[in-house]
Amino acid sequence: MQGRVTQEIRELLAEAEKDGACLATRSRRIREALERRVADGTLVSPLPLLYVDRDLWLGLTESQRTLHLMHGIHALHPSWVFCGTSAAVAHGLSVTERLQRPLEVATLSGARRCHARGSVRQVHVSGDAPVTASGVPVTSVERTVFDCARHLGLREGLAIADSSLHVGATDRERLISYVRSMGPRHRGSEIAHLATSLADPRPENGMESIARATMFELGFAAPELQVPFCDPMDPRKVHRVDFLWVLPDGTLVIGELDGGEKYVSPTMNGGTPLVAIRGERRRESRLTLERPRIVRFSPEEVLDVGYFDRLLETFGVPRDHAPLINVPEEQPFSETVPVEAYGLL
Repeated sequence: MQGRVTQEIRELLAEAEKDGACLATRSRRIREALERRVADGTLVSPLPLLYVDRDLWLGLTESQRTLHLMHGIHALHPSWVFCGTSAAVAHGLSVTERLQRPLEVATLSGARRCHARGSVRQVHVSGDAPVTASGVPVTSVERTVFDCARHLGLREGLAIADSSLHVGATDRERLISYVRSMGPRHRGSEIAHLATSLADPRPENGMESIARATMFELGFAAPELQVPFCDPMDPRKVHRVDFLWVLPDGTLVIGELDGGEKYVSPTMNGGTPLVAIRGERRRESRLTLERPRIVRFSPEEVLDVGYFDRLLETFGVPRDHAPLINVPEEQPFSETVPVEAYGLL
């Protein structure tokens, strides 16, 4: 009997893994056997009635974990339609990890309820025809962008709006038209209008969009994005910069978002952090031939709004409108440099 249960569980887990899902079960017999494996550490149960191999779970990104959970929940509740940040993940959009919990499910009633130890939240959504994305039912991409922007604010909303254009899930005209059609009756709709009016497919990741939204909130002029510069040593080679401003006197100000992943990720650093650092220094030396100002900033510095404001101002980035937010008072200057910049990793 025990051998049959073990074989059955092995087959169920393999099938769930193939489907990119947590194993979902309501069977008391199977669940008791799974819980014993959770107790001995071979499985984890991220939500009630959902199970997954521990090593597999630890190797997933946060978005992959979200999709595994959504597939498992869909097996238990086939009629549920995911919305908000959960739908955004299913559509392949850029969602900050900390915003992916709780999972969000659409309900036609106005009441908000939580399930599964607060890990699943019902959110009121009406007037939207669900679609299928990543194998689960979700709100349309336009409704998803609208809801995320109005609930999350401009920075995270722009990241999701930009990525919807970047991955080709919708186009700018359709997105703007949809948001305009929703009118002012929804709370936060003005933020959604602003985010979609600024939306652009060129940012390569969500943090670039968050940086651009922060620039706008601080009153800085909109930069050109992903601008190509030919390598003076090899005109066939093109270097792209994240942000570019051209001042009235012709001076170029280049903005570069300095994420740490390109130094430490084996898939991005060319083999070692030192190779990545040398490549970045060589790239920057080629860019400086035209004598631009180059301002580099990390994700952490973007989130330190007062510091980011002073940094852009110091490098002469122009402003063309009044700030939308209050800039924090100046704090004692402290600038940290990531250890990978010294080649110590």
